Amino acid sequence: MPGELPEQRPTSPEKPKDEERQRNYTPQNELGLPVSKFTERDIKEAVEDATGSWEKPNLKPSEDVGRVSSRSVQLVGIVFVVLVVLVIVIAFSFKAPKEQGQGKIQVVRGIDDIELELQKKITDFLAAEDWNSVAHLVRSGDRIQEKLSQYQQRSPKVPAIVKSYRPLDVIMVRGDQFLYMLGYKDDNEKMASVYFTPEEPHHIIWEAFVAYGDGPYDALDSPTEGPEEIGSYRVYAEADGYYEGNYEKEVWQSIRLSYPSSDKQIGAYVKRDSTQAEKLKPLLEIREGKVPKVPLVLSIRPSDPSVPGSSPEIINLLGVGWHETGNDGLKVPNGSGSKEE
Repeated sequence: MPGELPEQRPTSPEKPKDEERQRNYTPQNELGLPVSKFTERDIKEAVEDATGSWEKPNLKPSEDVGRVSSRSVQLVGIVFVVLVVLVIVIAFSFKAPKEQGQGKIQVVRGIDDIELELQKKITDFLAAEDWNSVAHLVRSGDRIQEKLSQYQQRSPKVPAIVKSYRPLDVIMVRGDQFLYMLGYKDDNEKMASVYFTPEEPHHIIWEAFVAYGDGPYDALDSPTEGPEEIGSYRVYAEADGYYEGNYEKEVWQSIRLSYPSSDKQIGAYVKRDSTQAEKLKPLLEIREGKVPKVPLVLSIRPSDPSVPGSSPEIINLLGVGWHETGNDGLKVPNGSGSKEE
């Protein structure tokens, strides 16, 4: 009948095939629907695993997982704070070594302060009415006042006004020496550079500024108007191959001289087997196919009017670069008098 329950399947099948069906049989409820094989305990454990309930049964001691205690967290935090404070204290209390110019002692003045000081000196130097008035601004040395007076007679000073300056520069010279160089443009649009000694009070190297010589350059090879005595001259020198008069190539080396304020070139000679020639050779040798023109301070004997065909002869090399003093041998820029070989 329709309202009756279906008959229960026998529990003991009569045939092996019925036994296989029995194992795969799923019971039905009163509505004829399949009934789950899971028990209430299985369902409860599955729900706990899915939700992560803290009410799970405690694990066995061997399976217990260690946890970090709040005390350990506090200790780590305290150590971290101490380290941060220590780093801050060191950063604010650190002082650089004094030789770096930091801290309470300033070893070297700022380049900006030096530049302003040198600009003022150039302004006063150029504005002076004559060379005798600049003695307090220039590097002193042997006969400096006498040289200023002689040069004033030979080439009177013309006052000038500075229109603009170029940035201050530091020039390395022979050895570990250096000079300050400051360029300018005057009201006549003339551009020039002034060299200063490296030590305070930073004097102007006047001899280099005017290319000072003990006599007029243009008269060096004059048999009648030239100076009679040996003197020091600041000139450009370069090796030459022109020989004339009493000077043979096998004995003499030809040197061509020039001067910044003159268009005249003068042929001079130095003996090949002399010490002076040994000093000049590495300076004037051809480099990369070019003959160098080197600013030198030379001791020169002018042409001898009593000897026909005479030309100026180089007696000694006194300085490499016009900043060197040229007195009693090669000297360092500060004019201390120590000789260089």
